[in-house]
Amino acid sequence: MLATLPFDKMGSIFVSGKNLTYFKLLGALKLVRVMRLGRIIAYLRVTAEVKAGLQIIKLIFSIILYLHCFGCTFYYIAKSDKTWVPPINYNDGEANFSFLYRQSITQKYFTVLHAAVMILTGNDIGPRGTFQTVFLSGGLFMGAMINANMFGELAVLAT
Repeated sequence: MLATLPFDKMGSIFVSGKNLTYFKLLGALKLVRVMRLGRIIAYLRVTAEVKAGLQIIKLIFSIILYLHCFGCTFYYIAKSDKTWVPPINYNDGEANFSFLYRQSITQKYFTVLHAAVMILTGNDIGPRGTFQTVFLSGGLFMGAMINANMFGELAVLAT
């Protein structure tokens, strides 16, 4: 139900300015529809090989979607206090402490996407502060769950 409501349109009627951004973020609830892909694939009248290929594509898409959402959320958190240093800049000292925050949006995106991949695989990316530590701990837990799901799905497809 929440995935069908146009929150961004409703927000533009009632709110203007910077607060409209928060209503646009509620549009991400439409991503819940992606979870129906498994049922759609199951009801398709195609061969088992085609269904297996579609399941793998769905699995890859789900991982990419998780990495994107986690990376963007972590960047928003890290941007608020500008204390996080990407692991690639650990040895640069204080001279490049805020190097990430002066880069282009593309470089920022790929830096936090790399951090999201590292969290997904169980690596540490050096959180700074309590909130970043709590958020990344939750990300490590979710990464473990996603890895278990991914290997389970691949095991089912292999049999």
